[in-house]
Amino acid sequence: MKLYKYLASENALKNIVEGKIKFATLESLNDPTELLPKIYESELLKSLKEKRVNGYSKDDILDLKKQEILFRKLSPETMVISAPESIEKANSIVNLSIYDDINYLTCMFNKTVELMSSRCGIFCTSTRYDSLPMWAHYANNASGYVIEIKNLQKEYSGDGTGILNQINKVEYKKKRSGISFEKGSYNSLFFEKNKDWKYESEKRIITELNDCKKLTIDNGEIYIKKVSKNLISKVIFGWKTSEEKIEILTKEIYAINSNIKVMKAIIRNGLIEIKNL
Repeated sequence: MKLYKYLASENALKNIVEGKIKFATLESLNDPTELLPKIYESELLKSLKEKRVNGYSKDDILDLKKQEILFRKLSPETMVISAPESIEKANSIVNLSIYDDINYLTCMFNKTVELMSSRCGIFCTSTRYDSLPMWAHYANNASGYVIEIKNLQKEYSGDGTGILNQINKVEYKKKRSGISFEKGSYNSLFFEKNKDWKYESEKRIITELNDCKKLTIDNGEIYIKKVSKNLISKVIFGWKTSEEKIEILTKEIYAINSNIKVMKAIIRNGLIEIKNL
């Protein structure tokens, strides 16, 4: 798998070349709707009714166990009970009268999302190196850089939650899914965005901030995790990057990892191509 990270700053470039990837906090992202709880009362009550009528399946039980692992890591305060061990137990729990209190359900879901949002970081990548909007928005108007990362899934293959520490594709929808009693409901919090962001062609990794190294830079905090620098396979300079800067940075890149391929993006017939340097 090849993933691409668009960058504007030289420091960010050199950090990734060294195998240091930055996990962004929610407040630092440019989409103000990230991890906002989408709770639609009618959908929530409908899913509750369907579960009470149709009951849980084996797949549902497995999903509830994944949720339990996720909550224990990111929101233990809102865990009321452990995941049920059987379909019979799950069916019994969902019929408890407490779930008829829509205010309680909304408060519980909101609190859970609030805690998870404050405790996780996101590493955003794209499946494309040739997106004109991405070069403009995230690579300093084509004066920045794109990093190619190969086989990152070897270091991020999952942890039993189905959400944390693995690479997941972002789904783009006209209307984001709401939190409900349906299987996989919490995935929508992390891996759904409005269709207006579709040009990003994003895949992302969610991790616990507590597992990152926290650094203070310019009176702010950033969160870093190390990966093998051998996963960094290419550095692509933007077509507006000066030749002087390319020459200086190329020497610095090779000093860190001489196996990295250094290339430059060019515009040919209105499309982005890359050429060797």
